[in-house]
Amino acid sequence: MRSQTIRAADAGTEPGLILIGALYLAQGLPIGFAFEALPVLLRQAGIALAVIAWVPLAGLPWVLKPLWAPLVDNRGGARIGRRRAWIIPMQLVLAASMAGLAVIDATAGMALWIVALTLIASTAAATQDIATDGLAAERLRGGRLATANALQAGGMMAGVMIGGPGLLWLAGHLGQGVAIGLMALLLLAALAPVLCWPEPAASTQAPAAPARLRGYFRRPGGWALLAAALFFGLPYSGGLALSKLWLSDAGMALDRIGLVGIAGSLAMMALGCPLAAQAIRRFGAGRTLIGGLAIAVVGLLLWMLAVTGHEAITLWRVLPAALVLGLGGGVASVAASTIIMRFAAGGDQTGTDVTTAQAVHVFSETMTGSVAITLAAAAGYAGALSAITLASLAGMAVIILMLRRVPD
Repeated sequence: MRSQTIRAADAGTEPGLILIGALYLAQGLPIGFAFEALPVLLRQAGIALAVIAWVPLAGLPWVLKPLWAPLVDNRGGARIGRRRAWIIPMQLVLAASMAGLAVIDATAGMALWIVALTLIASTAAATQDIATDGLAAERLRGGRLATANALQAGGMMAGVMIGGPGLLWLAGHLGQGVAIGLMALLLLAALAPVLCWPEPAASTQAPAAPARLRGYFRRPGGWALLAAALFFGLPYSGGLALSKLWLSDAGMALDRIGLVGIAGSLAMMALGCPLAAQAIRRFGAGRTLIGGLAIAVVGLLLWMLAVTGHEAITLWRVLPAALVLGLGGGVASVAASTIIMRFAAGGDQTGTDVTTAQAVHVFSETMTGSVAITLAAAAGYAGALSAITLASLAGMAVIILMLRRVPD
């Protein structure tokens, strides 16, 4: 298989884990902005929940990226590398888009421009992700792949934390424009490890058999993996979508909402991701995934206690819910990525296969966020949290059944 040939030919030139982490951090920045910071900024500008419910659809490029994943797998520049030929220009587009957002105020009158630039940034990040996932899946193995997936989840969440709650905290102190401008500069800095890594010659060669989207669906276990992926991120994405808006409606200051989000993100990165890497080695990725989802459900129940309580809203009241939800989300995310990448590594079109399964995962997260907010507008935050909790429990049962059909 081509992925095995690459690893044999260039065993001494694997991409550094700092490079992998930096790329996933860059991809997380626009996700954090779109899913966490922007809804709060728009809500504080007085925009209705029914309108904000459409904001998570900025994740649409992450759902549609399988349509152009074969192009990324099949094409690339021989001079700078097949993967780097996509990674470098996409990150430059991403930085330029965020720089444009830095000069736009989050108001109803500028909503169209905000959405357009956010979609451009999201498309660039999603395209870069295809190349990065393909690079990791075809060149990393065993414990190093588990570590890379921990860095994937940790780096992505670091980007989400900076682009979401981190941006809210900075915006509360420095202003929205300065905060987003600093984010654009960070995106440029994250390119340094890519520019310093010479992609090996074997990686620049186009695959012998061109990648095709239909190739994924012909693989044993492909459909079962997609069915399981629908539920990988359900409890975490639902809780994340509801918690920040509830805190805003409850009157918590912008910088304190940012601190709550930062605490949850740190729990995901510093506790959830390393714990998952160790658990996968000991118990396997499937069991680790179910354990992470169970922890995230406990986080949902803690948020429900906070929402239905009658005490004043304080950091100490909501921090346990944020920490537990982040911990569960981190464990589940690393395990899910490992399952997907191991499946992709068994074929010859790693970027396309990883992208196809991840797109279903992202579609589920996007729709969960949108539906959760819509439910909150109709039935209140407690009703929406109850529905997400029940759906998460049902989803865990589906995952257990489907993963039995996915080859190791």
